[in-house]
Amino acid sequence: TSTRDKMGARSNGWTDLSEEAMDAQNREYQERLSQKTAFLKSLAVDIESEAKDHHRLLDGVDDDFDGTSGFLGNTLGRVNKMIGAGKSNRQIMCYVVILIIFVFLALYYLIGKLRS
Repeated sequence: TSTRDKMGARSNGWTDLSEEAMDAQNREYQERLSQKTAFLKSLAVDIESEAKDHHRLLDGVDDDFDGTSGFLGNTLGRVNKMIGAGKSNRQIMCYVVILIIFVFLALYYLIGKLRS
């Protein structure tokens, strides 16, 4: 019986050691999991803040495009009105186009002279 008692004590000792080792390993795994969870949470918060910043930026760009499209629409409306108004407006527009071409050619010639 004394041998059996020694074996029982020995097996309880091994069981206690293995339980302690498993508890230590579980605590280590729990700590790793906690660190990974904290990292993923911070990553999610960073993604959320980036998404909000981009959303704000896109809203600003959308407002700018709305303003620009309104401005271009008004300008094209005026040009169409001027073209459709009659012969006198067509002559004025022709003179303006010729003047713009002349100014462009004059600037091109002057810049070419200054470079050489």
